[in-house]
Amino acid sequence: MKRFRLTFTIFLMSLIMVVSCKEKSDLKALLNEKDSIALKNKLEEVFIKNELVGMSVLVLSDGKIAWHSAFGKANMSQHIPITENTIYRVASISKTIIAIAIMQLWEDGKVDLDTDISNYLGWSLRNPKFPDIPITLKQLLSHQSGIRDGEGYQRFSNDMISEKLDIRELFLSNESYFTDDQFADHSPGDYFSYANCSWGIIASVIENVSQQRLDNYCRKEIFKPMALKADFNVANLTHLDSLAVLYTYDDEKWISQADDYSDKLPQNRAFEGYELGQNGLLFGPQGSLRSSAKDLSAIAIMLMNDGTYNNNQILEKATVDFMLKSQWEYNGKNGDTWENFFLSYGIGIHQTTNTPNGDIIFPDRKMVGHPGIAYGLLSDMYLEKDKRSGIIFITNGSKNKFEYGEKSTFYQVEEDIFQTVFPYLKTIEQNAIPKN
Repeated sequence: MKRFRLTFTIFLMSLIMVVSCKEKSDLKALLNEKDSIALKNKLEEVFIKNELVGMSVLVLSDGKIAWHSAFGKANMSQHIPITENTIYRVASISKTIIAIAIMQLWEDGKVDLDTDISNYLGWSLRNPKFPDIPITLKQLLSHQSGIRDGEGYQRFSNDMISEKLDIRELFLSNESYFTDDQFADHSPGDYFSYANCSWGIIASVIENVSQQRLDNYCRKEIFKPMALKADFNVANLTHLDSLAVLYTYDDEKWISQADDYSDKLPQNRAFEGYELGQNGLLFGPQGSLRSSAKDLSAIAIMLMNDGTYNNNQILEKATVDFMLKSQWEYNGKNGDTWENFFLSYGIGIHQTTNTPNGDIIFPDRKMVGHPGIAYGLLSDMYLEKDKRSGIIFITNGSKNKFEYGEKSTFYQVEEDIFQTVFPYLKTIEQNAIPKN
């Protein structure tokens, strides 16, 4: 299958430019200048109330960017502002991109989601408590594999480059980084338990099957065809001044936690002698994607458009439908919900159910996407395919500790953003309805 079909001609390019200009003009009409200013002012109040370092907010309507604005600082020491092109380490939203990558390989017949994943690793991955039950890609992609972030995971992450570690050293019971809490007491497929380290297994499969390093595969097969600057390899970014530093606040001062390259350049994490599939955690498939809000919106729009973006077919429609379909739903006892936050999950995709006082973004629609939190950052990328709407929110730090909201299981700052944006999104949607 040829995934990417470039159909541009000189004539079509001219036509698209005309349509693009018209779309921009139409979008301005959807939210008049007064409302646009009002929305920005109200978000500024949220920004100040939550004492954030910086933030990006982007609203999608009718499958397009309907509103986008930036607030605060990307780099406090160098006084660099957040802009619409600021790139963040977006944390667990990365998992959705990895799911897209593995589903491309599935479309091409290179992997089976239901077979023993050991077939793609070259070694046997088993829960020692259930040694006769295979673990599958589908279970990993929906957090039902029984793998957990055991005590050895952080130590492995800290040592994996300096010691040139193999990912087997984390998952095999006779290896030094293995701990008994690496696997749950539930058999594979029986229980939802959100985990990060398991995505290193998925990434190792991507490398073994595609014979490309994870960052190179995603760049070639996803980011370049979509004309995105996003990347899993921070050393590949060409404009480091557009990269947001991630901050926490402690002892009455701001402390940079990640992506502070004020006085040094990022190093390529692929150590000398690295072999494909040796350690899929190397480029952070669980959380190390660097992306702007605009690039995340392109991913959301691609999913809304049944896998197509700018005339490039990234995924097939049936694949998108399968990814967005629930692979696990909470029945009261079959998972760890993180206090009723995770109640349904697809293929690398979180699904909101709009449970009262639960996983609510906008009250009139259920949404799919992913949140992220790490090193002071908080992020959200969510969409509603039928209404072709969505929201991207990212902040690179808060003086206040993130606390749960009063009306949902999102954090208070997320809840504030969603509640502020919602009436304006409704206005945009109402103004888009043709009047007879």
